[in-house]
Amino acid sequence: MSAKQPLMKKLIFISRGDSSEVPHGEILLPGLTRAGWDIEVVAPGATKSLLHSIQPYSHQARELPQGGIRQELGMFRELLKARFGDYDVIYIHSQSLSARAYLALLGPLFGKKLVYHNPDYYDPFNHPFYSWFERRFCRKIDLYLPNEYHRAYVARAMYGLRCPIMIAPTVLPACWPFPPRDTAVRQEMCGGKDDNSFILILHGGYGEIRMVPELFEALRLLPKRFQLVMFDREHRKSEVDRKLDELGIADRVVRFPRMNVLQLARYTVNADAGVLLYQNNDLGNFFCWPGRLTEYLGAGLPVIATNHTALENLVWRYKLGVTVDSTKPAKLAEEIANLAEMVRSQELRGEALRQTFLDKLAFDHWEPGIVQHFENLLSSNIERTNSPPKFPWMPER
Repeated sequence: MSAKQPLMKKLIFISRGDSSEVPHGEILLPGLTRAGWDIEVVAPGATKSLLHSIQPYSHQARELPQGGIRQELGMFRELLKARFGDYDVIYIHSQSLSARAYLALLGPLFGKKLVYHNPDYYDPFNHPFYSWFERRFCRKIDLYLPNEYHRAYVARAMYGLRCPIMIAPTVLPACWPFPPRDTAVRQEMCGGKDDNSFILILHGGYGEIRMVPELFEALRLLPKRFQLVMFDREHRKSEVDRKLDELGIADRVVRFPRMNVLQLARYTVNADAGVLLYQNNDLGNFFCWPGRLTEYLGAGLPVIATNHTALENLVWRYKLGVTVDSTKPAKLAEEIANLAEMVRSQELRGEALRQTFLDKLAFDHWEPGIVQHFENLLSSNIERTNSPPKFPWMPER
């Protein structure tokens, strides 16, 4: 088969992420369609895309099954179709897909360019299987899109990347809608208590990786007006019920069912602060830029965040809240109380936090540069070199 001349700007996007729950996987695709790209999206939930419902863009969508052997077979079939099909660019999204993509895309790609968008980071010491495949996969790629620049630097050093690198952070676009505050929703969130409550919100359910046991302990040390709202309430339900009863805080923790990012906004705007706590058990957590950050900031919420290098840099650089050693419940309680005082004194104001999101951290600020790199792929303005790519691969702030 002869190499195809890349003239059509035709791209296939393949992801294991559920497009109906989060917008971040497809975040680049509206900008690419505006630049004239013809796009096919293959992912779970692709025909019910959350991003497309807010930021419509022209594309064809095909569903991947949700989990199990059917998803594995469907994914491999789509990867082979991408390899032999009439595309200019194959766009692989998510680290867990890189091992499958390496196997399916062995051999020549017949002139196609390969883009790898990695919003995750599996520590090579904790996940040697993925790292072995990912290292070999990265030898084939023409553009690498990690979501955080410390992660990018580590990947460059460990994998010897020679292709261009651009940061594609896991953040919301400026157009993402946030409803107005609603007194009835706030009452639901604080269990009908008086509005003196200070409501912490955690986008997600119970888990050690997000330091929820330590958060429960900290809540026990705080006055009763401090409340916590969580989601995915069926996850480890009996275990969580028992812990809350043992700590005597069952009436201060409200749990809702699992929701997508758009549905979460209705509750987020009625909270007082967002929770971003992580274990320091691998490089992925130590160098994280969580999508939940702009989900909170877009709603005007400050954050209580773990003092890991990447996250602490963001919080302090843009004055987004407070950071803390989240392994120590007493210190965590102290900083939550400090955060509440900063909100009360208007040292941290919702309007200013939302404006920071719009002016500094919305995806719109990264999109033009990354879209231009896709254009350059076809014009051969960028290529692999024998030297490491330039650092730090981010727009000026």
